[in-house]
Amino acid sequence: MTDADKKLPREQRMLLLLVGSSLFINNYDLGIFALALPQIQASLQIPEESLGLYTGIIRFGVLLAFPLAFMADVIGRRKLLLLTVIGMTLSTVLSAFAQSAPQYLVLQTFARCFSYAEEMICYVIIAEEVAPHLRGWALARLAALGTLGYGLSSLLYGQIGALPHGWRDFYLIGGLGLIVIMLARRSLKETARFAELKASRGPTQSLRDHLKPIVSLARAYPGRFVALVGTTAPYSFGIAAAFAFISKFLQETHGFSPAQVGYLQFFGGALSILGFFAAGRVGDFAGRRLVLGICIPLVVGLFLAFYLTGNPTLLVASWIGCLFFYFASEVTLSAMGSELFPTSYRSTSSAARGVINTVSGIAGLAAESALYAVVGSHALSVIILLGLAPLAIIPVIFFLPETARRSLDEISPEVELDVETAPTPFP
Repeated sequence: MTDADKKLPREQRMLLLLVGSSLFINNYDLGIFALALPQIQASLQIPEESLGLYTGIIRFGVLLAFPLAFMADVIGRRKLLLLTVIGMTLSTVLSAFAQSAPQYLVLQTFARCFSYAEEMICYVIIAEEVAPHLRGWALARLAALGTLGYGLSSLLYGQIGALPHGWRDFYLIGGLGLIVIMLARRSLKETARFAELKASRGPTQSLRDHLKPIVSLARAYPGRFVALVGTTAPYSFGIAAAFAFISKFLQETHGFSPAQVGYLQFFGGALSILGFFAAGRVGDFAGRRLVLGICIPLVVGLFLAFYLTGNPTLLVASWIGCLFFYFASEVTLSAMGSELFPTSYRSTSSAARGVINTVSGIAGLAAESALYAVVGSHALSVIILLGLAPLAIIPVIFFLPETARRSLDEISPEVELDVETAPTPFP
């Protein structure tokens, strides 16, 4: 147990485990899709020229995730987490029985809906429950626990040829894990911050009050939201295709076997997971903006090296380094998305960032399909799109406020929208 672990009360350590376990299965599911893409494509007869678009369609589940995460600001975090884990379980298990590409796409879209909402709310819960000086570390721990799911998918993917039903069995395994989590979640308590907010609202609310989180998102701190969009959108648009085609690129361009890809993902991910902890520590000490300013350019540069090199050693090293700095940047963006806005619409703002992140990724994948039709190469299409990702640095440097080591009330006090004096655009 680390020193940071010991500073957390036992209840908060258990909370990390309870909410992080679902992120573990969520990332396991995502990892299986990315790794087994060639086998899924062949089994369901997905055309090569439509692969990027089909991959993007599945991510549209984030649009359905937004109203779910919004409801966490209305009825509470606990109730929504119980709902999302049930939805994840059903859609994951049913994906194993899909007989056509449309069936699989629909089921995985719903799976993404519940899993995206789940992830958004989990980050909000940890941000609300942990002390400011440990918040970055705790969120990093949550992200690291979730990423272990990629490690499990990598190990299992190496055995895909030995499974009786191939890639379908992976979804059955994930469904069993979600059933265990669903049973354990019955003991989950509501966050203290939301319970206090609910008590202050009183026993009854009008429809207008229920819609207030969405209105607040646009009116209370508009400058912050615009800056967060300006960071998230170009970054996700530029790198989405780069991640989506890793397994396919390794197998078809460099001749890696499924087992070799799985082992690379597992051992590379095991090293790269340290990026979460580095981001948490450095972010708590030196600031989140510094972490983003360093990591985003390094992710782009290392991805370019990965898709351009023919040297096996550099290929592996660039992939591990890219994953390390991506993990660091993503957990920092997730932390800021949960810290920059008040309790009354923290889940809504986190969901909005998730929607922007995923829709931008979908647009990037659709752009990859369009570029592939012109240049005839997935790798070249990915390289072209990577050129847009560094634009994310501009709002980080000039507009996003620092959130490290500050209480949530200090960072984002509640704003009464009926007061004539509105907050400044970039407080």
